[in-house]
Amino acid sequence: MTGGEDDIINIWNSTTYKAVNQLNYGLKRVWSISAVAETGSVAFGLDEGTVVIKIGNENPLATFSNGKVVWVRQNEIQTFNLKLLAGADEASKDGESLKPQNVKELGQCETYA
Repeated sequence: MTGGEDDIINIWNSTTYKAVNQLNYGLKRVWSISAVAETGSVAFGLDEGTVVIKIGNENPLATFSNGKVVWVRQNEIQTFNLKLLAGADEASKDGESLKPQNVKELGQCETYA
């Protein structure tokens, strides 16, 4: 996977070196890409937010912008604000799982997002 200042994330075939897919989430330039091999998840850092996808399903699992995280679990849409997480900036370490208490239900959708 590659990304750059053209706002597009390219997915490449590692055998043929040909582009397989292009993703554009409308969040401007792509600055970083990080993958977790065990889960098949990939996170992209962009100018206007962060997007997390699962390989094989390019629909975002979660988005992050200005401290607000929104995610979809099956057909339920939830959000929480990282800025309201008590003591997160002092006590948290990189890669540590967070358990937010201020999760809000935004509603449900009839189809999977």
